[in-house]
Amino acid sequence: MKRSFAGLTFAFAAALGMTGLGGVGTASAVPAPVTTEYFSGFGTGSSAWTAENSAHNDAYTRASFAGYPRYTCFPSGIPYTRQISQFMYWSDATVRCTK
Repeated sequence: MKRSFAGLTFAFAAALGMTGLGGVGTASAVPAPVTTEYFSGFGTGSSAWTAENSAHNDAYTRASFAGYPRYTCFPSGIPYTRQISQFMYWSDATVRCTK
């Protein structure tokens, strides 16, 4: 069975139209609204570094419970860290997440 080029082109265009991959008119003119939220986390550790990482992980966990994937979240600001005893640090960190 021999098909013409015009027939194949029409069939291909119809298939693209049915799958929503057609060219003109498939994209929305109004972009989806972007939402940004901030999440705080708290952490402790035997060094300032471990306390800050623990605080960031806590903030990422809170964001994931709110429905934000981790790759949409980034550290925001400088973590507040203080030494609470000779071998213990406490930290507060914030992450900014965008959908």
